[in-house]
Amino acid sequence: MDSSGNASLRGEGLVIEITGQRNGDSAQQAATTAPFTRAGLPVTFSLLAANEHFGSTPTQRALADSSGASLGTVNRVIRALRERTPSFLDGKHNELLRRSTLEHEWISAYSAMQPTVWPEERFTSDIWKKPSDLLDVSLPTAALFGSEIAAARLGAPIRPASVLIHLGGNASDRRELIRQGRLRRDERGMIRIRPAIWKNPPAPSLDQTAPRLLVRADLLLEDDPRVDEIRTQFFGDDR
Repeated sequence: MDSSGNASLRGEGLVIEITGQRNGDSAQQAATTAPFTRAGLPVTFSLLAANEHFGSTPTQRALADSSGASLGTVNRVIRALRERTPSFLDGKHNELLRRSTLEHEWISAYSAMQPTVWPEERFTSDIWKKPSDLLDVSLPTAALFGSEIAAARLGAPIRPASVLIHLGGNASDRRELIRQGRLRRDERGMIRIRPAIWKNPPAPSLDQTAPRLLVRADLLLEDDPRVDEIRTQFFGDDR
């Protein structure tokens, strides 16, 4: 057996070949990056958002329910966060350490994956003619506002140029939103619908806005100088 776990055993009437095993370094790297993979990002997001709102880290079963990930994926994420040097989680109840650093790493990973993993669709509306028309609108329960429109609803002095909606739920929730706004697909439309990164929101929303962490990521993805000061003042800076 070699250092990578490949093995060969031969005897009279017996042949055993084991190949393609990852070496220890590769396995360790995979474990370390678990919180920032496509499967792990929703878990890390749920952990951060729930911890900020409730002041404690949810149970692994609660994280699975919120993120939609399997318990196996949740376990890998928790283990990776505990085994990082220095650690992000500690103690019997997984006390969250170095929140700002973990948020920064999450935003970087989400920003890189969003266009392909959570792609947007654009729409125009027969009812909502401009972004400000949605400042006081109540959306279906599976939908939350993000980016500039979320910042404006939370009191930031910004005039949204478009409307980003994170939409969870199922097909009926999507149909409800489309009926409510009389939406029509339009590549240049001002209304952007992005699949939610959660299965169930990890914490109660404020005025139907996405959790603060996601709004920060949304604003960073806009790459618009207009929102730099708003993002820094209201949601922190991750540049």
